[in-house]
Amino acid sequence: MLDADPALTAALDAPDRVTTTLTRLGGREVTDQVTAWALDRAYDTDLPDPIRTTNGSASAELRLTLSGTDTGTAAHLYGPYAPNITGDLARPGQSVIHGWGVADDALPAFRGSVRDRSADAVTGLVEITALDGAERLRDAARLPATLSTTGGPIASGTWIVDHLARRAGIFTCPPPRPGCVLDVTMHGGITPSIGFYREHVQTPTSYVFGDGAPWQCALEAYSTPYVLRYDPRTRTTIGGRSLLVEAWVQQSGSGSAGNQLRLSLHYATDSVAETLYLLADLTANLITVGTAGSSTASKGYSGVGLTTRGPYHVGVHWSWTGKTPSARIYATGPGIRGGYLETWLGDLAPLADAQLSHVEITGGAPVEAVQVSTTITTPAGRGDFEPAWTRGGVVTGLTSQLNAIPPTQGSAWEIISAVAQAEQATCEFDPHGLLRYRPNSRFRAPGQPALTVTSAREIAALRVAEAIDSVRNVIDVAYQDIQRDEDVEVFSDTGTRSIPAGQSLTLTFDYGTSEYDCAPPRLFAATTPFTSSRVRFSPTTSGTTGLLGGIETTTDRDGNQLVITFRNATGGTVHMITTGGTNSLAIRAPRAYQDSTTGTRTVRRTDTASQQRYGAQTYQVKSTPWIQRWDTAATLANHLLGMAARPLPVLGEVEILPDPRLTLGDLVRVVDQTGTALDTPAWVVGISTSGDNTGQVRQTLTLRATTSPTPPEDVGLFPDPPTDPDAHAVLAAEGVRVP
Repeated sequence: MLDADPALTAALDAPDRVTTTLTRLGGREVTDQVTAWALDRAYDTDLPDPIRTTNGSASAELRLTLSGTDTGTAAHLYGPYAPNITGDLARPGQSVIHGWGVADDALPAFRGSVRDRSADAVTGLVEITALDGAERLRDAARLPATLSTTGGPIASGTWIVDHLARRAGIFTCPPPRPGCVLDVTMHGGITPSIGFYREHVQTPTSYVFGDGAPWQCALEAYSTPYVLRYDPRTRTTIGGRSLLVEAWVQQSGSGSAGNQLRLSLHYATDSVAETLYLLADLTANLITVGTAGSSTASKGYSGVGLTTRGPYHVGVHWSWTGKTPSARIYATGPGIRGGYLETWLGDLAPLADAQLSHVEITGGAPVEAVQVSTTITTPAGRGDFEPAWTRGGVVTGLTSQLNAIPPTQGSAWEIISAVAQAEQATCEFDPHGLLRYRPNSRFRAPGQPALTVTSAREIAALRVAEAIDSVRNVIDVAYQDIQRDEDVEVFSDTGTRSIPAGQSLTLTFDYGTSEYDCAPPRLFAATTPFTSSRVRFSPTTSGTTGLLGGIETTTDRDGNQLVITFRNATGGTVHMITTGGTNSLAIRAPRAYQDSTTGTRTVRRTDTASQQRYGAQTYQVKSTPWIQRWDTAATLANHLLGMAARPLPVLGEVEILPDPRLTLGDLVRVVDQTGTALDTPAWVVGISTSGDNTGQVRQTLTLRATTSPTPPEDVGLFPDPPTDPDAHAVLAAEGVRVP
């Protein structure tokens, strides 16, 4: 339920009510022009259609009727051909806010944008339809098509939703900075939103939500530290652009996997291997930066203030003087004096030429929101290190875990809806405009009702229905076992190419719709890495000498296109060439393993008692790429069986005294001692509210009971058999043999 102040609560309990509304279009209040309005919200992914018995819409829809002002009718002011000075108020895409309440206290009810408008020349009215934040997710879904290197999970349905929302500007943790080359939220998955997953060491890990995470969800280790490796979107070079490396980490006490976080930048070309690292030791209260490789050096800052429980933001800005790195460290958190630390630790040892190969994240402390970003200037002050941002959503809990993120097609909202449907989860934009993704587990633990409605006061109409069609006592859940096969070469280039000093070269290749993401090419000079994407540059046209550094590479997948940009940061022309005089670029991509032991499998769960009472009623959950593991399929099968083995009555057309605090997913207690003889808690799965300019508001709920009625006992009843006892005589008369 929405929070309400004491005055509104008292007004709702009063015998007489005076309703109020508030409507804004384009930031301008138009409440006095609204002659009628209607708002509908309903779940449509919480259960499969045959089990739900009532279907809703994934998006909230608001319908408004405008009359206009003293200067003209709404049709004249806000129609499609109206002057922009007035017509833009109701244009498609314009912002819409609507709220209602009582006693001059309107609670938020809807926040979205205009979908369409219709002007009537006869009546002068304009009718507007608006949809909630789902309209922000109509762009094509952009997901990293990725396969796990270990066969273990790398993502989840929750991660998919969070990633797609993030791409649409709906954030649940700090957004990626400009120049971000790696962005790993850890929100139910280790796959990056920017950059490329390379590999991880299969160790026992889990995800902690809520207070155990700095913002939303953090990866935490059990007995063994996590080890994660990523290819950055842009491979910078030793002596090249500056990098800001940062992460949020939770001080929750020392665990058996250690209470540290290490963020390492590994530069490599052939036999050259150089490393820059940041180590935050939350137990030792120490931040250390250092180098490893051709030269080893480190500098530390003790007494940081990391031992107090809570979230900490740690980072280091790496800059270069020639090939010598220098480090400036940052930290914020509850134990740090003044809440903020920034200090320059100075220069470390010079390093050899190399290109950024990968980023490694290791440790045992809960970690979230890891980013690596190129910078133009050094962050100075807390405002630079922690820029202001607006949170737009909340994701909670895991249902599915994914060994692969398959190539997908469709809009972001279509994919989110498909994931929610597969997990029997719910996803909606609440009245505040916040995206909320919640797993089905909350329906198995109702808790205490937030509101009681009774036929004596609040209920004006009520219809209770149960149907054998909603009973399912045999549940089959299919899952797709997707495993990684070996990488294969998918793209190459022909002819030699040259890049003048300070210039760039962009190459584009067409992906197949079913292909997984290619790894960004690695720079090599003499030793060819045949098992990975690769490229070689030489300062000579003959290709005799290979470059170890000086070339930046940026790799993107834009829909069905691979786009690679090479930037020449050396002082002369370079040539993309092997020692044999041919083009050196080769791009490899993983393949999914397919044979008789993989593919679609099924988990079955049955309820014998329900079968004896209602007969065998089977429901088969169709195969979907979002259910990939046996444990996920088993969890879903158990959930569906628990919900459908017995009829769950649906309380429809429950017209109540309007209450602006009610939202989808609320638990209410329904008491009707006179008409339907019920007293039960039920979930709000649909809300229809309407009103007009006379102050009248009507509200109708669709509710789903949390439990079934007591099992039938048929006391004093003798059900007739399904076959007429006289049927044998009929068959015998027809000459049919009977026992």
